[in-house]
Amino acid sequence: MVASVTTPPGSELASRIVEARRGAAPDSFVSVTLPSGFDPRSLLDDPQGNGVVASYERPVRGLALVGLGTAGRVEVAPGAHPASVREQARALLAGPVGGNVPLLAPRLLGGFRFNPAASVAEPWRAFGAGWLVLPRLLFVLSGESNAVVVAPGVDPGHAEAVVDAAPARSEGIPATLRVERPMDREAWLTSVATIASEVRAGAYEKAVLASTQQLASDAPIPIGRALARLRAGYPECHVFTMTEGDTTFLGASPELLVSLLDGRVRALGLAGSAPRGDTPEDDERIGDALLASAKDRMEHEAVVRAIRERLGSLTEDLVAPNQPELRRLRNIQHLATEISARVRPGVGLLDLVQRLHPTPAVCGWPADRARAVIQAHEAFDRGWYAGPIGWMDAAGDGEFAVALRSAVVSGDRAWLFAGNGIMGDSIPASELSEVQWKFRPLTEALGA
Repeated sequence: MVASVTTPPGSELASRIVEARRGAAPDSFVSVTLPSGFDPRSLLDDPQGNGVVASYERPVRGLALVGLGTAGRVEVAPGAHPASVREQARALLAGPVGGNVPLLAPRLLGGFRFNPAASVAEPWRAFGAGWLVLPRLLFVLSGESNAVVVAPGVDPGHAEAVVDAAPARSEGIPATLRVERPMDREAWLTSVATIASEVRAGAYEKAVLASTQQLASDAPIPIGRALARLRAGYPECHVFTMTEGDTTFLGASPELLVSLLDGRVRALGLAGSAPRGDTPEDDERIGDALLASAKDRMEHEAVVRAIRERLGSLTEDLVAPNQPELRRLRNIQHLATEISARVRPGVGLLDLVQRLHPTPAVCGWPADRARAVIQAHEAFDRGWYAGPIGWMDAAGDGEFAVALRSAVVSGDRAWLFAGNGIMGDSIPASELSEVQWKFRPLTEALGA
């Protein structure tokens, strides 16, 4: 079960945890509300030093989940898919939760590789095929509510020490970054031309080509500063960190893969991109051109069609508008279609994740053929880039995003990832410009 206690301003956290445990079973998690002055996002200024294993934010909603330490963990076997750990995840959450306290209940946080069958290479060796972790301390900031969920066996004094030692919000000392290994532009242009010609010949409908570049600094890269910039610049995105040892995968993804709340499924078709304009008039002109672009509309409709087909047997009452809308971010705008449905009995969140991933927006269509194209043209390991990342709880609710606009940071090195959907009428030079727009959020956030 979950026992919940409110912490008045100025009280000692340790004593409140002890008080909460008095009325709970020995194996229970307990939740304690925190003074409003404590911001759990300050723990992300030094996630590795503070023991942060994962975090997930929706800044526009005022939501932040920050998990410290490991009370339990489920690992995806090499080559396996997200739904393979469905029962393990349920079992991990089933014991400590007896009751319905959505805000203050334990949650699993984690993610999965883009392609579990692909060979693992740097910087992804520590991350494996995927995992979901049950934190020892889960800090939950949601609007005006601020609480910590404490696992059984956690020393109350340790929890209090974490909160007391947390600094005021800080962006850290700026790092001076340089591009140590730029994307291979010539290889990119050649691959785009080859893929476009194969699409025109009818070999497949679309393939998503990604690229990577490596940055370096003379000092450790301050992750907290990067997250603060992403949070401020892209508040409507899914801001996340996933940490293994001294390596953190972080990003601000614009793309929801799937969410499940009270039996209602939501997914987002996001494909077709253009830059933002320098003036409102220019921005409107570019957006109108994107909506009218035959190439981008075809790319977008392939994504929406695939989501509808994949959700069909798992849901009822599916709703998908016939016309996309513009989703405008700081430096880029996309065609977007929100899709919703009611989940069928017995279908869980990880079933939906497995059915929808990878969407044509990050892989291509048909998926098997597009994966082969990706393997042939990308000379690096995508790892968790473009894979599902998110959270789930014992009630079966949760949310997974597609890990885009992301980077891996390890000490003084960072690996950035971005990709484009290539269609038959794709122009190599235009695709090069687009992928460079997509590198910008993380390049700027990291300080390069």
